[in-house]
Amino acid sequence: MKTWQSALLPSLAALLLAGCAQVPPDAGQNPDDPYEAFNRQMFAFNDGLDRMLLKPVTLGYRAVVPEMARDGVSNVMDNMREPGNAFNSFMQGKVSEGISTVFRFLLNTTIGIGGIFDVAGRVGMEQHKEDFGQTLGVWGVGPGPYLVLPLLGPSGMRDVFQWPVQSGLNPMTYTLWNEEWYWGTGYAALDAVDARSKMIDAGLDDMRANVVDEYAAVRSAYRQMRRSLVADGEQTAEEELGTLTPLSLDEDDDEPAPGRKE
Repeated sequence: MKTWQSALLPSLAALLLAGCAQVPPDAGQNPDDPYEAFNRQMFAFNDGLDRMLLKPVTLGYRAVVPEMARDGVSNVMDNMREPGNAFNSFMQGKVSEGISTVFRFLLNTTIGIGGIFDVAGRVGMEQHKEDFGQTLGVWGVGPGPYLVLPLLGPSGMRDVFQWPVQSGLNPMTYTLWNEEWYWGTGYAALDAVDARSKMIDAGLDDMRANVVDEYAAVRSAYRQMRRSLVADGEQTAEEELGTLTPLSLDEDDDEPAPGRKE
């Protein structure tokens, strides 16, 4: 009979091999991604961990747990982030959104039984997701170089700070503070599985299969998403210009358009 150590070794070896990504010779020349060589290795490691562990566990979770129960889990996870959403709303000067988020949290925590039921959403109280990375962006802090963090995935120098602030403002951090380590680990694992399940619902796995360079595609999508979140979905002047169709300066354009007289 194999011991757990010998059974674990092949999986660890395969995971380490998955982290050996091919790094292009020009890696690091992009000023937005000076740590590309490291980032690609970490991206490959996270991808290997996802394919070998997180995705199979998530698929099993979705097969065993009814959708209604999965929705309850998602609601609880979202509700535990509401204090952070409120804090960052206030820090960004969005006072009305901050007040609304506080009432959302109180309503769902009490009548919604810890957030299992999104009572606030049913009465029209919209959720406002804000994190400390967005807050720093509103304060004028630049995004900094692109980073891929172990387990956490895409980030940036500015966005790194969202994680400790989010953890510090999550009530579950203090609820589980004096409990055995496996309670906190179990909660973090359930949060990860819930997040992965949402990715499946969003169809991100199908999108991944249709890109040539998944790393570059994820980097571009992440940067655009963060810019949009900091700007609350509003385009900057440069972004608006980028969406315009440029005028052609070819000689053929000197010919008059149909129906137009010179």
